[in-house]
Amino acid sequence: MCGICGYVGEHRPELLEKMCCAMVHRGPDDEGVWHDAAAKVGLGQRRLSIIDLSPGGHQPMSNEDGTVWITFNGEIYNFVEIREGLIARGHVFRGQSDTEVLVHLYEEEGPELVHRLNGIFAFAIWDVKRRQLVLARDHVGIKPLYYWENAGRIFFASEIKALLRVPGMPRELNAAALNDYLTFLWVPGEQTLLKGIQKIEPGHRMIWREGRIVENKRWFVLPYEPDESQSEAYWIEHVRETFLRTTRRQMVSDVPLGAFLSGGADSSSIVACMRKSFPEREIRCYTARVPAEDMTFDQFEDDYPYAVKVAERLGVTLKSVDVRAELVSLLPMMVYHLDEPDADPAVFPSYLISKLARDDGTTVLLSGTGGDEVFFGYRSHVSQRLYSRLDAVPRWLTAPAMGAAVAASTAVFGASKALPRRLRKFRRALLERGVARSIALADWSNPDTRTGLYSASFTDRLASSNGSRTSGDHVPPAMKRYYDEFVGRGSMNRHSHVLIQGFLGAHNFLYSDKSSMATSIEVRVPFMDVELMRLAARIPERYKLSGTVTKSILKKAMEPLVGRDILYRSKTGFGAPLRKWITSDLRNTLDVFLGERRVRERGLFNPAAVQRVLGENASGRADHAYLIYALFTLEIWMQTFLDRPGEQVSL
Repeated sequence: MCGICGYVGEHRPELLEKMCCAMVHRGPDDEGVWHDAAAKVGLGQRRLSIIDLSPGGHQPMSNEDGTVWITFNGEIYNFVEIREGLIARGHVFRGQSDTEVLVHLYEEEGPELVHRLNGIFAFAIWDVKRRQLVLARDHVGIKPLYYWENAGRIFFASEIKALLRVPGMPRELNAAALNDYLTFLWVPGEQTLLKGIQKIEPGHRMIWREGRIVENKRWFVLPYEPDESQSEAYWIEHVRETFLRTTRRQMVSDVPLGAFLSGGADSSSIVACMRKSFPEREIRCYTARVPAEDMTFDQFEDDYPYAVKVAERLGVTLKSVDVRAELVSLLPMMVYHLDEPDADPAVFPSYLISKLARDDGTTVLLSGTGGDEVFFGYRSHVSQRLYSRLDAVPRWLTAPAMGAAVAASTAVFGASKALPRRLRKFRRALLERGVARSIALADWSNPDTRTGLYSASFTDRLASSNGSRTSGDHVPPAMKRYYDEFVGRGSMNRHSHVLIQGFLGAHNFLYSDKSSMATSIEVRVPFMDVELMRLAARIPERYKLSGTVTKSILKKAMEPLVGRDILYRSKTGFGAPLRKWITSDLRNTLDVFLGERRVRERGLFNPAAVQRVLGENASGRADHAYLIYALFTLEIWMQTFLDRPGEQVSL
């Protein structure tokens, strides 16, 4: 796992070291730079050594005659098989790294090499003969890659803070993306909140030649074609066999390897597969604990006893770290490492667990991220199936009934409790169709409340930057494109496709990568192995969601390895007690960062509207906790990346 960077179109060799220095946490083991003055190209890399710890893995790396150069971040799980085929065709290898495999595979197949890869990656290849730069990102966007193009030049890096070392790089808010951020807590698609800095999207490949982008297209397409000819027993067996194989495949490492273990179905299944694959190996697992009083306030279930039970049952070592309110003081550091504002408090346990593992001598962690998307694990999957039935009922019947249910539950429990929150979201999505419904299920704030926050001047600015898209339009073009690009059959399959492209690619993998790499930890995700994803896409929807049992086929496959008591318990999200923090622990800090003076000076929001949101949340009249946290995170991000060129601030 590494940090990569580079440029084409301007000879700036001194810039490479500055960009690499901004990402030293991504690669504490080695640094390398290469540049060609005549071609005006340079590549840089910070290395975290995982496979082939020798100097043979040093990057940037070239082929024998120096006509192909690469800087690579990630792991290629099928590199051994590819390497054997390349050797059979006469290629000579100097080391044992997967990076060298990519160099020789490019010689054979050019930019089409991505179709042969199963792994997590972001890389840049400079083709000397064709004088072209190839940038590519793995099939679902597990590893990040940003770029900025200007006046016939392109600069790229694993992290935005490295790009901000480029002289003349603008630090201006991308107004068009702000509403998307306040909707989802993250920014979907190719955009970032820094105007001009863009992302290579998940499963995409870009080619830069002669001072411009000549190709930017999706290379990975996963068709969802359910095979109804096979029995449930057939799929159960194939899921078990495939998941065991993909987990074992991702355990290849020349450094100590462990796993996240929350006690939920996904992480427990991964650890069970690790133990099945290696019965005698020491397996180190790590988890987070939330204080009991905080869990009660936010209606969390205590996962820790289940993590302990799994660890004892499987004979693995389990270590834990506490998630407490005072940890919010870490937020400026996390915003700095995240690069993009991401208002999910799950970043705290992710970072703390990664730090615990690194301090314990572990360098690689397997994560259960992706299990819910691949095997239908969310309440939104259940909702999508209900909608397909309720759509046949006239809205004049369903809308008032749902409205009454929302009002009654709010009156009994209060606006911030789980039942009224979920009913509000269900009702809002019920009134939508198509992609707007998927957006409503992912929306963390009321659209009217959100857009009502904007100042008059920023509303005008937003209108001019959005063109025909209004500030109230809560369907971002990228999300509509993901919805329309779906290939296959099934409304729940389509929902998973949108979640994988948006929620995972722009959010979950973002904070997982950045929070773990902040501690120099590599995170691997067996559920996103290409082989397992392709298998799951062929399984009929009714086997993935059976009645109200989410991830049914996975749970049945894992029963012999994990146990029903772990697999079938109620689902608990991975996060932190944000509502408790907002209501009590953060009140004084919020008064400073979202106070009238600070908001007025920034000019984005109406100070009175912000104070109204804070007041409604404090009194319990409305649940604005995540919107407030998004505003708080945004202010810290602006101080870090707009007011400063990627420099950490303090609370």
